[in-house]
Amino acid sequence: MKRTPALCLLATCLLLPATAFPQWQWRDGNGRMVYSDVPPPPGVPDGSILKAPGRFAGSLQALDVSAPAAAAPAPLPAKPGAALAGEEEAFQKRRAAHLKQETELARKEAQEAERETRCSQLRNYANGLQQGIRIATVAPDGSLNRLDGNQRQAELERTNANIERNCI
Repeated sequence: MKRTPALCLLATCLLLPATAFPQWQWRDGNGRMVYSDVPPPPGVPDGSILKAPGRFAGSLQALDVSAPAAAAPAPLPAKPGAALAGEEEAFQKRRAAHLKQETELARKEAQEAERETRCSQLRNYANGLQQGIRIATVAPDGSLNRLDGNQRQAELERTNANIERNCI
């Protein structure tokens, strides 16, 4: 029972330093947000620093950041997200082109697999015709007509021509 308050106090002491580090927030020359626990480089203008230790966002309190007088601050984009919008648009174009290419590749692979399946079926059918397996066709009235020798030979020639045309 006496250990519980001591453990709570110890846990609080251990967690406090992890959240007590000073946090800096600023926009870099490309308009990107930067979050850090160290101050920004000297070339970052004061107007780009949004949050600093001891200063709230939007406050006018001066910072102790020594910038060289000769270094000109990097200009910010006209709109804060303008540079990001261009990068996002370029990314979306590349992504769309990649998806289109993958879709086309998948379609071609599916067509090739379907062609291979049809060719396998045609070869099996031709093999059955050569071995003399009984083959029948369905007449318009629904009855079965078995192929005789001449019909079998004509069907085999037609099947072999189809294999040569589509499968080789």
